[in-house]
Amino acid sequence: MSEWKVSKKWNPFNSFKLLAHVNTWKNIKRGENIPPPILVTVDPSNVCNLKCSWCNAESIISNRHEFLSKKCLMNIADYLAEWGVQAVCVAGGGEPLTNPHVGVFIERLVNNGLEVGVVTNGMLIDKYIESLSKCVWVGISIDAANNETYSKYKGVSKESQIFDKVINNMETLIKYSKVNNTTLGLPRPSYGVSYKFLLYKDNINDIFQAAKIAKKIGCKNIHYRPAGTVWDKLKTNQEISFTEDNIKIFNKQIIKAQYLDDETFGVYGITHKFNKSFTKCNDFNSCHAIFMTAVFEPPTKNDDKDSFIIGLCCDRRGDESLELLNNCIDVNEINDVWGSEKHWDIFDKIKIDTCPRCTYQPHNEIYEHVILNDSMTHKFI
Repeated sequence: MSEWKVSKKWNPFNSFKLLAHVNTWKNIKRGENIPPPILVTVDPSNVCNLKCSWCNAESIISNRHEFLSKKCLMNIADYLAEWGVQAVCVAGGGEPLTNPHVGVFIERLVNNGLEVGVVTNGMLIDKYIESLSKCVWVGISIDAANNETYSKYKGVSKESQIFDKVINNMETLIKYSKVNNTTLGLPRPSYGVSYKFLLYKDNINDIFQAAKIAKKIGCKNIHYRPAGTVWDKLKTNQEISFTEDNIKIFNKQIIKAQYLDDETFGVYGITHKFNKSFTKCNDFNSCHAIFMTAVFEPPTKNDDKDSFIIGLCCDRRGDESLELLNNCIDVNEINDVWGSEKHWDIFDKIKIDTCPRCTYQPHNEIYEHVILNDSMTHKFI
């Protein structure tokens, strides 16, 4: 079964868009200047107001409890524009909107000409409506269609009714963006608010109902994918797995949900980054993605409060072996380490078979097959 309609193949979750950057990635060569990444992720916070069962940043949230300072965020926003980065995903290592400076950070990025997307749990959207409305997209991690499922996996009580609050926050942001004709409210297929849905155990039964809610409140799409096992929990009894019955229910739910797909609303998935049993299928030999993107993270507890960390993989936050810079205060230090021997040394030491499900699987496959091997003879358009 296709994860989206044929008529919707040109969508923001289609990894073939990575082919647009082939000419940039051709310059990823040892001993030469490596171009800046097209996209970086910035984690303003290692603090979270939820406790999701599948959290991929649990070790960071448990040990760090830090924010990127306002000074640091402004320096990063200005540097990224000068460096040549084109887009920023504001996410976490925590809930990004718990950082009180995230609104001015988003606006600084936008004013500097960068496109911004935000991943949030939605609890604090109401505090940053105007700033969020200037983003290209805002993805809200809901992962449920009712208060019961939501509270079961999000670490909150049913009585708190946080699910209803988040849905109301989303609807408020959508209406504000449309009324004020902001970037988020533009009538482009991939701009707007996305209802994000991680598949995990019995929440799979909620997919169709969640799609109905998403369409009703004006979301541009619902986006689903299987939850993946956190890097430091691989080969333990905490690995996330799916049964054949889970996958059968998923397929039935998606078929129903796709009936809601029309010119104003999309039903999308990225199950192509998994195998048929929804476990990892990292079908590549080396991780060139660490030269294509980076993650700016808050410092550890004992570091300078205006410092930051640069990690090289959003799937392995907290893994010190993938930190390019630690306790960095001067953003210009990035110029010295990007593409350096240290960068390549990290590349050489990565063992793909020890990695979790890879967000950047398509990046690596495209690099190996299209750039290194020219398997598509891509110049013959």
